[in-house]
Amino acid sequence: MFSHAPVMINESIDSLVLNKSGAYLDCTFGLGGHSKEILKRLNSEGTLNSIDQDQMVIKYAKKIRDPRFKFEYSKFSRIGELFINKKFDGILFDLGVSSLQLDDPSRGFSFQKNGKLDMRMDQNDKVSALEWVNKAKEKELADIFYYLGEEKKSRLFAKRVIEKRRTKLIESTEELAEVTYVGKKFRNSKKHPATNIFRAIRIFINNELEEIKKALQASIDLLQDKGRLVVISFHSMEDRIVKNFLKGKLENQENTNSIKIIGKIIKPSREEINLNARSRSAILRIGEKISG
Repeated sequence: MFSHAPVMINESIDSLVLNKSGAYLDCTFGLGGHSKEILKRLNSEGTLNSIDQDQMVIKYAKKIRDPRFKFEYSKFSRIGELFINKKFDGILFDLGVSSLQLDDPSRGFSFQKNGKLDMRMDQNDKVSALEWVNKAKEKELADIFYYLGEEKKSRLFAKRVIEKRRTKLIESTEELAEVTYVGKKFRNSKKHPATNIFRAIRIFINNELEEIKKALQASIDLLQDKGRLVVISFHSMEDRIVKNFLKGKLENQENTNSIKIIGKIIKPSREEINLNARSRSAILRIGEKISG
């Protein structure tokens, strides 16, 4: 049902797996593309733990029958608790929304596929996009659109949400996208006008930025000396957090001198972008834990 091309798979795993007998952690299993490639690179002594907060992923993880592999259903901000007595040679994060979520209309993530609004990556979370969009006050809507979506028309779109829900609840992705159809200008734009507000709501509902900060902080204590941290991000806010973390400049960051940047940022090749348009905004950054 779902097609999935793991982004920068060779670049990420080449940077991650330096010890074929090592222990590795994939914090965003998704449909398992990166995890399967890690297992291919390991010998019989190597091990891989993978986690994901999406319940739909469990059935795909169960298909990997390999004694070197273990899966756990969890948010990645909990890695410090999950692996308290374990050290890894490499930890991988493939941030953002997955194909599994985007391509399923029932998950309510995409304005390109009409479905009931939801956007919860973890279906056990209490508040869905449908509930929040129909209850939030105008200022809260505008602030989320502006700060998490970097949307310049945040106030206008917030006002239109309020106007629209006066007559009917906004229940579908199509109905939410309609609030951004202002004038004819957007038709000539490469970017859909609803892109920013959908991203903003998704980030808010899943508390994504705080999740990333917590997980990155926890990763330091879980890495062996000279262990690799490999992170693929897909938009400027994610990447800014990763970049600041690797530089030891993240707000309230502990262990600021515990990791160093390896090489320059890596972006997908033109060939990959042509084959997988979703990879076009990806940025890969690599860090290494400093010995001692």
